[in-house]
Amino acid sequence: MENIVPGQTGQKCIVVTSRSNVAGEVKAYTQNLISSKGLENRIYFDLEQGTGGSFNDCTGFTPVANTVPDLPISTLASVNRDFATGGASWQTAGNPGETQSYRGTWRFDTTGLSQDDINALQGARVGIDLVWELQSDESPVAP
Repeated sequence: MENIVPGQTGQKCIVVTSRSNVAGEVKAYTQNLISSKGLENRIYFDLEQGTGGSFNDCTGFTPVANTVPDLPISTLASVNRDFATGGASWQTAGNPGETQSYRGTWRFDTTGLSQDDINALQGARVGIDLVWELQSDESPVAP
């Protein structure tokens, strides 16, 4: 997103597909935080699991349990940084093509900031990668 303003929010959906032929656990986590001027403390992000929706379109998305709570992306980058600390766990059965829908919602929160503090954020940039990783203790089935 470019040229966002205080109070602005947005959301995107994605459907993650497992191609694994072994059962396992998928977790979502963050990597590669890029930030400037403290904007990473003002952009909040929430990740929900659910059904419906498609890539970049949340039409028909219905949330279910196991959400990653609404947190500043600076916090997500420090507490959800690898598989061990990831969230939104999804158990796969080991059938290639299994899917899980997710909805990510972000918001620009300037609560408690003065107008000068808000003005100082002009031109700031922030970005973070979301990673979904599957791990399993099972051995692959031979073809």
